[in-house]
Amino acid sequence: MTKRSRITASYAEPLDRQVSYDGDGSGSQDGDGSSLKRPRSFMATLACDICRSRKTRCDEDRPKCGYCRTMNLECTYQAPRATKKDQSMAVAINAIRRLESKIEDLTAAINTPKAASTIPLSSPGPVFDHRPSFSQPSPSIHAPGILSAHPRHEGNIIHELAMSPQVVGTPVQSPFPVPEAPGRVALSFSQHRVTLWPAVKQVLPTGFVSARAALPEDYIVDIENRRAPLLMHIERPHGTDPDSWLMSMPQAAVKGLAEAYFSVFHRNMPHLDKYYFYSNTLGRVMENEFGYDMESCLVLNVLALGCLAVKTHEEGDFSLPSRQSSTGRRFVHPEWYELIVDDPPGLRFFNEARKRFGFLMCQNGLQAGQFYMLSTLYYAQILRPLDSWTTVNRAALCCASILTRTGTVDYDQWEGDMLSRLFWCTLMYETVITQELDLLPHSGLLDYEPDIPLPKFTQCPRPKTSISGLLTDEDDSFFNFHFLAQAAHRIILTRVKQSLYTFAEKESYPNANLTAEMHHQLEQWRANLPPSLQFSDNESASGSPSPAHVIAKAMLRSRYLVAKFHIGRPFLYKALHASAYMNDAEYNEVSEGLRGGMYWPTTMGLCTQMLSALPIKFGWCCQCFGQILLFHAVARSPDQKLRETLPDGWQEWVQIMMKLIESCASSPGIAKDLELLRLLEVQC
Repeated sequence: MTKRSRITASYAEPLDRQVSYDGDGSGSQDGDGSSLKRPRSFMATLACDICRSRKTRCDEDRPKCGYCRTMNLECTYQAPRATKKDQSMAVAINAIRRLESKIEDLTAAINTPKAASTIPLSSPGPVFDHRPSFSQPSPSIHAPGILSAHPRHEGNIIHELAMSPQVVGTPVQSPFPVPEAPGRVALSFSQHRVTLWPAVKQVLPTGFVSARAALPEDYIVDIENRRAPLLMHIERPHGTDPDSWLMSMPQAAVKGLAEAYFSVFHRNMPHLDKYYFYSNTLGRVMENEFGYDMESCLVLNVLALGCLAVKTHEEGDFSLPSRQSSTGRRFVHPEWYELIVDDPPGLRFFNEARKRFGFLMCQNGLQAGQFYMLSTLYYAQILRPLDSWTTVNRAALCCASILTRTGTVDYDQWEGDMLSRLFWCTLMYETVITQELDLLPHSGLLDYEPDIPLPKFTQCPRPKTSISGLLTDEDDSFFNFHFLAQAAHRIILTRVKQSLYTFAEKESYPNANLTAEMHHQLEQWRANLPPSLQFSDNESASGSPSPAHVIAKAMLRSRYLVAKFHIGRPFLYKALHASAYMNDAEYNEVSEGLRGGMYWPTTMGLCTQMLSALPIKFGWCCQCFGQILLFHAVARSPDQKLRETLPDGWQEWVQIMMKLIESCASSPGIAKDLELLRLLEVQC
């Protein structure tokens, strides 16, 4: 038996534990005498019409079954009924479509001539709309004639059906015109730009202001650029040959590291296909003995991230996926634990991948893009933000290359859906890093966003007799919806940036109606989350079954709070720089924004205990850096009404954020942030 077949066979359960299915489709456990019922983990396909009429067994082959092919008959299959998962996905699709359509209609209303004086609070009569009822605009902005402002073309139909946001625009130019105002100034989304706000420099301690003035404008990029590269040394196990140590690894180690990766990082960034990885990629790598090919590079990066995933289980005291039944919830060191003991964990595998990819660096296909995104994840987790920007830029180039040279992509097929997964994973990470380090060049991938639907997580084609049942995970739907929810939130946050992030010294600016609609969009995003993803304001991570569940719930609630903060941030800028033009409603926006800037679950508790798996650590540290500056600026402001917006407990929250930044100070850029923030303790 080859090593490939041994690894594949290892996913099959022993005969005395295999599940037999009863006539009602339920499973019973053999061997131990129990009769526990298990739900079916697959959807049976339908027999063709001919075999159904003959009441004989159909081999269900496509396009013709064996009997129809032999008898030269027309073979037709009935369409399968929609499953609960399909119906839930349709609800999520429609919710996302509703979010995208309402901003279009609102902006059209605001920019229509005389719109300010003619838009009624509610529509005087029914207005024809081809969208479903739950996709209608808010009553406060619904007006006749709005729909014609954005005609729908036939080319957009496939985008709507596949959940694509229709128009989001690029970070440089918004497709939604912002009303012009004299002296209008664009505001940056970057939290590091807060240090350059004129009012902030006036109220913060002189020691901080002087130290910041001595640094370059984009000092994070400057510092990270001068950082030493990763070590190239490969620390292989003792007594192994440098050319064959990978093949001498125990099978349990390869399996355990891969399972750890798919149980942690794949949940948040699903740009690989688990079934295809185990049934094709991993077996091919074993046959070629980790050769200089793209499959080997992918597997090695998965193993590198698997090391970080094992470290995550240890940090959170969770049992590894393959050991849950024998060890319970607690972490137990596997026999191959020494393989993850690197600084950082997984470096030996990552270096082996880098060594091989040097001969493949000119490839721009889907697998190359997947390799670059795996590398992006690894660099992000070990806090090398500029390296992660470099590799995500390469992944974006692969996506753009495929989209440019491919005439038509069928996103209903598995291959097209995998491209969609890669595209959205790449775009979501690139947006975070380039909005914070906003002098870095953009890849231009955002220009393709209107044409790329959100993924449907189409299953990889597989034979009926395969290991697919053994790789089925009951949590797949939960994490697939979680990914779609994150993508929808990113769309909202992009529109907040494009619609509100300008400043002008005038009353009622930014526009109150537009601000209210942004709040409404965010609340609708939260309300339309599937029941399994709903969160409360005081939710605890205790009792979560895995690190991925802890992070998933924390990410959604944190994203909600971050959006609340960013909606209020333009008003905070206005209060600091032009308080004479502020009104009570705008001070309330500042207060609500500051409350939204507190107690993010991703920056405290179990998430910070499991730092090895915390997504976009650099992004969270940057958010905290800006938050601390703003809290101190408000506390020192001469405007009493602004000082009154400070929420209770903000000083304790500042200390929590300082601890997170300190724990991530292995990045020299973050270490410099920490050095600057400590100067705030000096009084003016």
